[in-house]
Amino acid sequence: MKPVATYKHLEDLGRVRLSPNFFMRDFLYSEIAAWNGMRNVPDFPDAAVEVGMRLCSELLEPLQATFGRIAIRSGYRSPEVNRFGNVHKLNCASNEAN
Repeated sequence: MKPVATYKHLEDLGRVRLSPNFFMRDFLYSEIAAWNGMRNVPDFPDAAVEVGMRLCSELLEPLQATFGRIAIRSGYRSPEVNRFGNVHKLNCASNEAN
């Protein structure tokens, strides 16, 4: 998958099903990005989808099956958004620590 360059491409990425109960769009929303007018999209969409599928199948789906519905609030944070959040003390680790 090419880097996200259009809204249509972002919409298509968001519709990728990661597991029976999770879509990529569940992970792309960021309050920090929305409030500050920043893009929060992965530079490497294929890698983000691959890692997201693994996270969902190995951790989130079993947790949801055991405890009930899980709501994702910040599943992916771009380096730009993460850096901004770290500098402004918004509970984001430094990019180097990630």
